[in-house]
Amino acid sequence: MAALRMGPFTLTATPARAPLFTRASALLLALIVAGGGALRVHGLDAESAWLDEAFAIGIARAGLDEVLYETRLDVHPPLYYVLLTGWLVLFDGSVWSARLLSVVCSLGVLVAAYVAGARLLSRETGLVAAALLAVSVFQIEFAQEARMYALLTLLAAVATIAFMRLFEPEPSLPAFLLYTAATTAMIYTHVYGLFVVAGQIAAAGVDLAWHRRAAVPAAFALLAACALAFAAFLWWLPVFTWQVDLVQTRFWIEAPEPTGFVASFRRYAGSPELLRLLGPTAVIGLVRLMYRSAPGLSRRPLFFVLPWLAAPIAFPFLLSLIDTPIFLSKYTIPASVPFAILVAAGLTALPWRQLRIAAVAALVVLSLQLLPAYYAVPAKDGWREAVATLEALAEPGDAVVLYPYFNRIAFDFYVSRDDLQVRPLALYTEQPPVDGWEPIIRRATAGRPRVWLVALAFDSSKAPVVEAFGRRYLLRTHQVRQKIEIFGFDRR
Repeated sequence: MAALRMGPFTLTATPARAPLFTRASALLLALIVAGGGALRVHGLDAESAWLDEAFAIGIARAGLDEVLYETRLDVHPPLYYVLLTGWLVLFDGSVWSARLLSVVCSLGVLVAAYVAGARLLSRETGLVAAALLAVSVFQIEFAQEARMYALLTLLAAVATIAFMRLFEPEPSLPAFLLYTAATTAMIYTHVYGLFVVAGQIAAAGVDLAWHRRAAVPAAFALLAACALAFAAFLWWLPVFTWQVDLVQTRFWIEAPEPTGFVASFRRYAGSPELLRLLGPTAVIGLVRLMYRSAPGLSRRPLFFVLPWLAAPIAFPFLLSLIDTPIFLSKYTIPASVPFAILVAAGLTALPWRQLRIAAVAALVVLSLQLLPAYYAVPAKDGWREAVATLEALAEPGDAVVLYPYFNRIAFDFYVSRDDLQVRPLALYTEQPPVDGWEPIIRRATAGRPRVWLVALAFDSSKAPVVEAFGRRYLLRTHQVRQKIEIFGFDRR
């Protein structure tokens, strides 16, 4: 087949690999996506929006101007919020519809996992990886959250697929454009997208040193795409540098333990018991990809999987050990997809087809057994329930003090009454305020005889605040509504 060449790129090339889809594989993938969709939509609105969701939905409802203003004061880039703004214009603006965007992104992850697994090893590997992710409680959790994690996972998968295509015998212009677009979108979605890109650049650097001239076209294409992506990011760079400074001075993440990275794999598996099965299977898959060649690709499959798996975990983990802690297992969610592919590669290494089917079925059943507890036990802060309780108890003119101040975002998301004096309170540590508690409480309560103090149940910093209110007021009622504490005080 003739090829139209443009510099280091070629627009067409005859593939030296089997087609990605057959009628059977397409049907099975459709069934997996349908099943995964049912699990993700089930109970989608069962829990109220927690603080971060209320923030995202609130600014998206307000429009693009509010999105760009608020995200400049946040620690995350704006792309997810921009997409959510357009999404809510199409739908009704509810929590359910906001979370549906994450459901759609998560279903896209299943398709991307299939494509990646099929390209790296076989269609069977891709189907098994998609099936494992479809029933993963970790994936379902963030598919049911109006935040950017499902979108980040999808973009990292698409960027990696494009990364693979850059390392075909001749890198194509469509692959270059896809990688540029996916990488740009990824770093505009979450800062951990930068670690995925860094891992791929590092892998290309090692490859260039190893293969020398043979690696130049792919390395050139990768660096050119990254240069375009970072040029597009220059618009946000001043805000990003300010956000980095904010993280270094006021972020709340604690330093991880030396073995804290293992928590990521426990979350991917869903439970420590399931990790004992999936972990060794993934190691078998890793060894298999180390020595197996991928049809149509000029590098072994592990070359593409390893940066995808290791970079979102190792880079932020090491930075957290030596500098400002930024490591959270949920932020490493892009790495959960290559982990599933490694597990799938290990399962498809079993010698008999019947044995492979039985092993996959067993792991799917074990994963499904984790879901009833996930659906039954509320995990998000219950602001919907707490606000409804307070509005039923409060009388007109009562003061409602929200501790700390940022909880007002979630409170305002659900409050319907306008006859309450709602006032936020600053965040305090165990040390008392410089000017003492008396003026702080007087300003917060505006001299009202009845006061309600609302705070998160697990927030230990509220203890001195509650004690200070107790010295001035008489505690009349104390209620807990799904991780939210409500203290009702009367003037002594």
